[in-house]
Amino acid sequence: MRLKRTLALAIFAAAFAGCATPQPETSVAGDYLAGRLAARLNAVGDAASAYAEASRIAPADAGILRDAFFFHLAAGDIDGAAPYAERIVGLGAGSGDEIEDLEAQEAEGLARLMLSARALKAGDLKSARALLAAPAEAPFVRSIGFLSEAWIESELAGPERAIAMLDSPGADVFNGFNPLHRALLAEKAGRLDEARAAYQTAIFSLGGPVGRAAYGAFLERHGDEADARAYYDVLARDPGPSRRAAEAANERLDRGRPSPAFSKMTATKGAAIAYYSFAGAMIEQAADQRARAEQAGYVIGEPRFNLPLSLARVALYLDPDLEDARRLVGVILAIYGDHDGASKVLSEIPPSSPHYEQSRIEMASGLVVRKRADEAIALLKDAIRRDRNGVELRWTLANVYASEGQHEQAVKTLDGVLDRQRDEPLPDAWRYYVTRGGSLLELGRWPEAEKDLKRAVELAPEQATALNYLGYSWAERGVNLDEAFALIEKAVALEPQSGAIIDSLGWAHYQRGDYKEAVGHLEKAASLEPEDATITDHLGDVYWRLGRRVEARYQWKRALELEPSEKLKSALEEKLEDGLKDDNKDVKEAA
Repeated sequence: MRLKRTLALAIFAAAFAGCATPQPETSVAGDYLAGRLAARLNAVGDAASAYAEASRIAPADAGILRDAFFFHLAAGDIDGAAPYAERIVGLGAGSGDEIEDLEAQEAEGLARLMLSARALKAGDLKSARALLAAPAEAPFVRSIGFLSEAWIESELAGPERAIAMLDSPGADVFNGFNPLHRALLAEKAGRLDEARAAYQTAIFSLGGPVGRAAYGAFLERHGDEADARAYYDVLARDPGPSRRAAEAANERLDRGRPSPAFSKMTATKGAAIAYYSFAGAMIEQAADQRARAEQAGYVIGEPRFNLPLSLARVALYLDPDLEDARRLVGVILAIYGDHDGASKVLSEIPPSSPHYEQSRIEMASGLVVRKRADEAIALLKDAIRRDRNGVELRWTLANVYASEGQHEQAVKTLDGVLDRQRDEPLPDAWRYYVTRGGSLLELGRWPEAEKDLKRAVELAPEQATALNYLGYSWAERGVNLDEAFALIEKAVALEPQSGAIIDSLGWAHYQRGDYKEAVGHLEKAASLEPEDATITDHLGDVYWRLGRRVEARYQWKRALELEPSEKLKSALEEKLEDGLKDDNKDVKEAA
């Protein structure tokens, strides 16, 4: 893994990606290759260990040195990364090779940032500032370093000096996060009108979740109660942490106890927010780019979020109470498949946190992935006992129940949520109706299921999942086929690369008896979702109807290997034994 120039956000460049490193000596080849493999698998801890051993054997190899530093940082081992960072800063750059120089400069910049954060954490403000004084080539290094230095100045020379620094950020420093830091510093300086204006700028630009939380706390302390409640009413419309934060805030206002959050800012806490802000922006940009690429039909590799992971690790190191950073680390580790590591990080988020509900959902999802559904159910039920208003916890629990075939429990879990929301449905209530409708279908309670699915479409007429579920359910039963086609075709237009939705379109044609039209759609769906047992089963069915019996049996056998539900498994075994009944529907394959 080598540092390499890429674009991160529209206004600064930075990322880490794999590229060729000169072949190490034979004695370190095993450790070096082990590090490369671990890096490719996103096993950052294993990569750190392997590169550390390779660097011990070949200490003069600058590339391996940088790899060892970077993966220790991504793994959250700040103290373990420090010796490598110190050597990198000591080496500097200047090999004469342009690419090598660029990589060395960026590595040195990141190493200086981390060493400065370490000094700041230790209370050595002057050393922390001195480490940031060197010129930095990477814009993200300059930008984070600038905000960190402003917070250091706020303690060495007062917040007014830090605010003055924000007025003159210098060339190539991204200032999109400056309004949030100006607001925090202005409140620290007692300049409340300036703080209010800066907060308002921040929440309408790049203040992010920290900015929204900080502004709410500011209004509680220094604003009119009506203004604070109106602000939290807006936040409460969003699911997840925003809703939970608004509920907790209104309870505080009822008790007359405003939030103390962000009222006692230190250089350590301010710098932590700077690191987190850049990490969050990078991950959001990268995730958005991946989503657009997938929607466009591009085949993309494993996600690589090591730079934002590293920055979030530093943020959490500086401020262990910055739960936004904690959750971001947990999410990235979960994406990497390190569910144990993710759970370890996320488990430290307390029930009082706005992120508690989502953290437990993410932990439960990791347990389900590892085939530990019983533990996931227990974890979610415990979280619900601690958070009586956790509607997302209940929705997740219902989905876990459904995945385990416990549909009665899934319906019962959602009944309580939807009954309470009858007069004023949740902003995303359609998801709850789809989930309950799906379990009602499995229980054979079609009229109730159809009612739920219709309600989902009524609430979310532009949601492909809702449209597809109702359309597919009609097509599966051979009823309302014209309406089913209209719903499914609209869903396909909304999500043209969804294998599940394209399968529904093919299945609707199949139900009409138009097997020649159906087969193309079902083949495309199977290519998009090759591990889906239901889609594979459907492809087998259409092959049979077309007289392609060998191919049909092959697909049914494949579907059996894809962990189908018990109901589908029984149907597949019957078809493999006797084929499809009602052979007069078949269209024989042309000779």
